[in-house]
Amino acid sequence: MITRTLLLSALLGARLGVAAPTADLPAHPDQLQFPPLSYEPPQAAAHRHVLKNGVTVFVVEDHRVPLVDVSITILADDRQEPAGLLGLHSATFDLLSDGGSQAHDAAWIEEETAYLGAYLESGTDDPYGGNLRLQTLTKDLEHGLELAFEVLRTPRFQADRLREWQDKRLASFKERNDDPERLERMEWRRLVYDDQTFRPATAASVEALTPQTLKEWHARWTHPGNLLVRVSGDVTPKQILPLLEKHMKGWKKGSSSFPNPEAGYAAVKPGVYLIHKPINQTRVRCILPGLDRDDPQWHAAWLMNELLGGAGMSSKLLNRIRTQEGLAYSVGSQLEERTFGPGIFWAGLQTKVESTQYAMSLLVDEYRKMAAGEIDEEALENSKNQLIQAFPTWFASAATIANVLADEELSGRSQSNPRFFQELRDQVARVSKADVQAAARRMLQTDNLIWVLVGDAQAVQAPDAGHGLSLETFGPLTRLPLYDPLTQEPLPLD
Repeated sequence: MITRTLLLSALLGARLGVAAPTADLPAHPDQLQFPPLSYEPPQAAAHRHVLKNGVTVFVVEDHRVPLVDVSITILADDRQEPAGLLGLHSATFDLLSDGGSQAHDAAWIEEETAYLGAYLESGTDDPYGGNLRLQTLTKDLEHGLELAFEVLRTPRFQADRLREWQDKRLASFKERNDDPERLERMEWRRLVYDDQTFRPATAASVEALTPQTLKEWHARWTHPGNLLVRVSGDVTPKQILPLLEKHMKGWKKGSSSFPNPEAGYAAVKPGVYLIHKPINQTRVRCILPGLDRDDPQWHAAWLMNELLGGAGMSSKLLNRIRTQEGLAYSVGSQLEERTFGPGIFWAGLQTKVESTQYAMSLLVDEYRKMAAGEIDEEALENSKNQLIQAFPTWFASAATIANVLADEELSGRSQSNPRFFQELRDQVARVSKADVQAAARRMLQTDNLIWVLVGDAQAVQAPDAGHGLSLETFGPLTRLPLYDPLTQEPLPLD
């Protein structure tokens, strides 16, 4: 049987013209040589158009499939929600497509959309405001746009749909403290951001919403002065631009304008902030200030994060805390890229209550090692190559190209740093070990760490005598309360 298989393989190889191995082939695949990848990112000027009313439109063509994707961003500042109506922003844009129009109820809009086999959905679009998206067959584009602009310009915000949205939101609120991951995410944001950036809705504020309050919020922000349109797929500018002009005819700009929504950070002191949750593991998050993307050290900091905890299985934190010590399943870090202003740099893990302090000490040790210059040259080169080689995937489809170009436009970065993508690979390639160390020394200030822990408070606070540690080793300890999931009032400490 083996002889027959080998003979058949040989005959098939001869029939198909498969070449035999030659002396030119290297001994091992890792010795293969490839020419440099030649790829230039798309230029905004090739896709950017401006309608007569001043609305910017990005059109990226892709005629392989008869589909068109139209996405409309509505600039709106949720920080300006009235205190008693928190949730107004989300409700308005969630129900833009689901709440009917002045001419037709929600069921009719849904039936028409289904008849076309189209997709019409809306929602919030952090950090810009709201978004309405239409995806339809090319042949149905005009009808689809009629539906989209009907709900965009004259939404009804049907009372029964609002009630359904409120009920779902209230049910979600009741679970705020149940999931440790959700609880940790909410509480570190409450701690780090100021009262204008972190504003959780309450049951009372959601119940206070009415169709009229949604209409007023919509009217305040939804006008041509606050719109940007991105179009991708089987359509040309000559086809789509006249249709957009038609549907925006007679629509005047409003008085509201979109401010720079840079996140505000609270003046929280470094230390350990512990939230009691009677579970057998501790969720640990360690927070430091991040960088603005236009910062001169951004690329070095980006690579620092890749080496430290952003590259998955090859990262230093995962190798040390999971692979070598077996203390956690998932460990990682992230250098947050905020659209407006600097973000944060964080690392996180989940470990047994008994190993919490030791795992924290290993994280601190890896921070200090990187700041001291313990950076593997080969690992750095690998990270640089991975980022450079993956760069074309950032523009993998017409829709992603339109999204990237629109994001640069909306953020103002197309003006402040217009050649960011053109120069990115060269900037990454030039980063040296010394550059990464300099970024680490600047950012990984272990005396400034803000720790947020969710776990069994009594067990987590017990000293780790085996390693000579206590929670106070990592800074002053503060117990944080849970908050009532419906009222957001602090609850008594357990």
